[in-house]
Amino acid sequence: METQWFDQGWGHLEDDGRLAREMELRSRLVMNLQQGITDKGWNRDHACRWLDLPGARVDALLAGKTGAFSLGELVALMEQAGIPWRVSAQDRALLDHLLAEQQAGQGA
Repeated sequence: METQWFDQGWGHLEDDGRLAREMELRSRLVMNLQQGITDKGWNRDHACRWLDLPGARVDALLAGKTGAFSLGELVALMEQAGIPWRVSAQDRALLDHLLAEQQAGQGA
């Protein structure tokens, strides 16, 4: 069996480039939230209170389950917790674009 190497993180999992970019961005936001929670010294219960989430959702976040949260939810959680952005300007522009697309799709 031959090993395959991929240049882009999620590209090998998704043929749809847009979806692959969204998954990668969602992963980065989850990592930002995890790091922010660690930096603030929050335990699980404290994170539940500050993020206004039930324990199972905080557990999913801390376990890195990116599919459990939409981009909009992740952004809202970061803002609610006062966790600083640790994404590039390019990623932030992509996030803004994807959120605008999602809002346009909901309004249609």
